[in-house]
Amino acid sequence: MKERYLIIIPYLPIAAQGRELDYAIAGWRRHFKEDFIIAVVGEHLPAIEGPDVVCVESERVPDMPDQYRQHLDYVRCFRAVHSLFPETEGFIFVADDCYAVNDFDISDVKFLKMNEPDIDYDPESPNRWRRDKMKTKRALMAEGLPTRNFTTHIPHWFEWDKWEAIVEKYGMDHESYVIEDLYYNTYYPDRIPFRLSAEHDNLKLGVYVTTPDPKVLDKAFQTKIWITNSPDGFVLELVNRIRKHYGL
Repeated sequence: MKERYLIIIPYLPIAAQGRELDYAIAGWRRHFKEDFIIAVVGEHLPAIEGPDVVCVESERVPDMPDQYRQHLDYVRCFRAVHSLFPETEGFIFVADDCYAVNDFDISDVKFLKMNEPDIDYDPESPNRWRRDKMKTKRALMAEGLPTRNFTTHIPHWFEWDKWEAIVEKYGMDHESYVIEDLYYNTYYPDRIPFRLSAEHDNLKLGVYVTTPDPKVLDKAFQTKIWITNSPDGFVLELVNRIRKHYGL
């Protein structure tokens, strides 16, 4: 029997800029060549139609001093979904602003991909996410593990038992860390990951500026599997192309 893959998309409606979630779901439906179920998880979720989507309400964690709330929320969200799908071996974690624009299968998700061979951010940055990256780096160094940067902004595959062991070891219900960096550096310390390159790989284009080059966008729809964006990159030049691609 063909495996049915569990996809988890954490979603915070109050932070949404537009129809990112609709586009993300449309990408999985059109381009993922596997059997799947999508779990959209978060607080005060919108109604989403379809037999391949389930909405899982998960109340946000309270703000905690010196912790990055989003990373703590991820742990709570993943636990909520796992309780509904206890039979699954693992799950695919992906953001709501990651859009598949060409066909792919589970092998494209599972193979190891990194941004850079080291995590390198300002530990005193006012950006809480960047401080969490460096906090995670220090935890890895204390264990004698590599400190490669695995936050690629494209889908990640986690096995439940390994994820739970990491969460328990680092107390991640109350201490915020970057799960991708902990997980892959812990379980695959001797593997050589593929390094992403916007110019040379076929995997991702990240749109992170308010004035993206239309020619670069058009090429990405032909040559990349995923297009992602930051809040600055969610602009009409990109949105109009996504809507046309999915017929929305």
